[in-house]
Amino acid sequence: MKTWNVEYRNSLSAEDFIKLRKTTGWREITLQQARRGIENAAYIVSAVVDGETVGMGRLVSDGGYTALICDIIVLPEHQGKGIGKTIVSMIMDYIRNSMEPGESVLVNLMAAKGKEPFYKKFGFIERPNEELGAGMTQWLTKE
Repeated sequence: MKTWNVEYRNSLSAEDFIKLRKTTGWREITLQQARRGIENAAYIVSAVVDGETVGMGRLVSDGGYTALICDIIVLPEHQGKGIGKTIVSMIMDYIRNSMEPGESVLVNLMAAKGKEPFYKKFGFIERPNEELGAGMTQWLTKE
């Protein structure tokens, strides 16, 4: 049985960002967009196995009361090994450690279809519900 170690880093190359996104079937982004997304993220976690980046997650935040967890990706062959759980846990810990006593932060995310049960384990709730409407998105494209 092969043993493997996962190294978690707070950095990510734009090339690895694009490579991981391609494995999801999500809309492609340019290298420049990937670089800006990394540079402007509040916090990044990448998972590296044997020198290969196999997972990632980003936090976008206003530094006040709103945060967005995005781009949680683990290569299919590395899923089910706790990597995604560790990435999300590290991001949630970062948010908690950034807060002052008495503060609350609204943590948002948009789960990929079928991945809702994974995020429920962290206390996230589905929308719409009795209190909250459906989340909404829109892609803007400049021609």
